[in-house]
Amino acid sequence: MTSTLPSRPPQRVDHRGTPMDRRIGRDLLVHVEPAHPEHTNEEIAERFAADRALQNLPVTFGQRPMGLINRSLFHNMMAKPFYPELYSRQSCIAFMDKSPLVVEAGLPIHELTSLAIQAGEKVFVDGFILVEDGEYVGVGQMLDLMQAMTELQERQHRQLRESIDYASILQSSLLKPSCQAMAEALPEQHWLCWRPRDVVGGDFYHFLPLSDGFLVGLFDCTGHGVPGAFMTLIAVAALERALAEHGPDDPAALLKAMNRRIKQSLNQQMGCDRHAHRLENSDDGLDGAILRYHATRQQIRHAGAHMPLFRLMPGTQGQCEMVKGDRAGVGYTGIHWDQEWQNQTLECQPGERLYLVSDGVIDQIGGDKRIAFGKKRLRQCLLDTRDLSLSGQGKALEKALDDYRGDEPPRDDITLIALALPGHPSC
Repeated sequence: MTSTLPSRPPQRVDHRGTPMDRRIGRDLLVHVEPAHPEHTNEEIAERFAADRALQNLPVTFGQRPMGLINRSLFHNMMAKPFYPELYSRQSCIAFMDKSPLVVEAGLPIHELTSLAIQAGEKVFVDGFILVEDGEYVGVGQMLDLMQAMTELQERQHRQLRESIDYASILQSSLLKPSCQAMAEALPEQHWLCWRPRDVVGGDFYHFLPLSDGFLVGLFDCTGHGVPGAFMTLIAVAALERALAEHGPDDPAALLKAMNRRIKQSLNQQMGCDRHAHRLENSDDGLDGAILRYHATRQQIRHAGAHMPLFRLMPGTQGQCEMVKGDRAGVGYTGIHWDQEWQNQTLECQPGERLYLVSDGVIDQIGGDKRIAFGKKRLRQCLLDTRDLSLSGQGKALEKALDDYRGDEPPRDDITLIALALPGHPSC
């Protein structure tokens, strides 16, 4: 044979700054002049000797890929006794891997990675052949593929993080009117702590100042993070619709209306037909409490859905009372469409303090025994800090919860609303 092989270094081609989330196999392409079946092993040895960076040499028949010759394996074989004499003049296909990974150059990076992993360990050493319409165009290396996949994942993670960060701004914007209204109506008579477990959360609150008092609600939606945040959007819309239909004076009616609206939004009343059998049914909802304070009557009208109201009476001997809500959440497939909640009318005193807390406070694991913070511990903490201003008491409660939690991760979103009715001497 008199044919010779060109010995030029591999050159990366077709790099056009393609966005990482659109990269394909062609973006990893390295052009290597292929060998052909008529080339001898002696010529392959010369090719490897002339180009020490060349690790794998593709072999083609015409423009169709046949296999790959691995540099290390080739030299190991040719170093065996009598092998140079026997094989030097033989065709290069003698030491060729006849079943390399061959992929279309237009294959997306994530699909190419999946195929490479399925192909097994040899792809990590030999790389893969890239083709267009079955014709050889170049080779790719697993190291480049892994780097591209890492960059793709980092980019996707960064985009996801940026999206969630912006979602946090949107969620905070939804809560801002209530936060400002509370600050204007009760400037020294409220304390608010809203701490999502993740960047966004499943807790939200609502405050509505009225000519004769106010309405306040706290809601703990299913989940936390992104799923919880989605649920808050549905629940906020349900609450606004309920207020528009029923007004602010009947908390139980508001919970009933929210229940129907949430079930309707999540299609919880619909059965699966044969076209929707693959869709998962939502069993989501919320726990919550709504209370209406009537200033002239000195009354509180309260309705709760799996969420209690805590009352701290004024004076050094006043007790911390827990007013339980109904044992039914809002939404959820197990809650009836016509579920009723009960209003509780409570006589209140000037200076009385009211507290609404989400499960993130009560269920937080911590302490030496790694048990929940609990309602009993919460009530005792409120009693122990009763002489502090409302702001000071709120900060003390946050610190007590954080100290109790210690190194334990937050279990859930944390929201605390503390309100002092007009007349408290140390607000």
